[in-house]
Formats: sequence, structure tokens, C-alpha cells
Amino acid sequence: MIEENIPHPPKVRSCPECGSNRLMRDYDCAEIVCMNCGFVVAAKLADQGPEWRAFDDEQRAKRARAGAPLTFTIHDKGLSTMIDWHDRDVYGKRLAPGQKAQIYRLRKWQRRIRVSDATERNLAFALSEISKIANNLNLPKNILETASVIYRKAVKERLIRGRSIQGVTAAAIYVACRQCGVAR
Repeated sequence: MIEENIPHPPKVRSCPECGSNRLMRDYDCAEIVCMNCGFVVAAKLADQGPEWRAFDDEQRAKRARAGAPLTFTIHDKGLSTMIDWHDRDVYGKRLAPGQKAQIYRLRKWQRRIRVSDATERNLAFALSEISKIANNLNLPKNILETASVIYRKAVKERLIRGRSIQGVTAAAIYVACRQCGVAR
């Protein structure tokens, strides 16, 4: 647990229970906790910062990135591009009928190509199941990522064949909770 004074969410400045402004951000549990009374002020926080450290401006410039960080919770690790389902161009104007048909075909092919073989289809379905279970149990993001990595390792080691996806995903979440010390 790390005590921080400044980077709390903008609306959280003090504890609603005791009024103290001594708040601590717990990165392991993704919560903000009052240090006086122990009240959980905010939960399920997402760290929007970079996943790297830089000690000077030169390193910061080299490591700057565009786009979302890698995530193991999506079968392609979040690297693919999505074509939006709204029939509008980049300026917000409606597409012409010929453009609509072309974009429809592009969307269809993108959906087909994105999950190309049986292994990727299995991984995509299993990771969506892991996300559903984690959301139902209100698990933090780090548990979701850990369970996804565990499932990916099981796929790589070919341990999935002959077992139900639901069973293996539940086991992956259970192991992730045990590894991260979250009781559920």
C-alpha cells in the first residue's frame, strides 16, 4: 500500500465517514482507503498512467506512446483496429450510400479476419467468459489480467483440449485470486 496525497480521483478529497483527508491508494486492491477509519472511499480504480518509468525528459520522449496499452484480456492483446458501427466519417457527417456499402463489407471482413483460426476463437470466447465472471464477482482489473495470462499459458501448453471452457476459465480466475491474495 502506498500513501499518496495528490492523485486521487477529482471528486474524492475527504472521507465521507470521518471527514479526514488522509487517504491512501492501494494499488493491489485498486481502492482508495481512509487512513483514519479504514473506510473504502473508492474501489475498482484503473491506473491510466504509463506502464513504464522515465527518469528524465529524454527517456520520457523515447517511451512516449500513442494508443492504448497492451492488455491480455483481449485475444489480440488490444492491438487490432475496430471499424465503428456508426455510419459517419471522421468529421461526423453521414456516409454516402456507396460508402455505406463499402464500409459494411470492410466491417464484415474485419470481423472474419480478426478471429481467424479455432485457437483464436477459443481464446476470444474464453477471455470474454473470464471478463463476465470477473465483472459478476466485482474483481479488480489485476485479477482479470492475471486470469487471462493463466488461460493463455494453458492454451500454449495445450492443456485446454477436452475440457470445458467454463471450467478452465473458472479455474484460471480461482488461481488468479489465490496468486493475488484476493479472497472470493
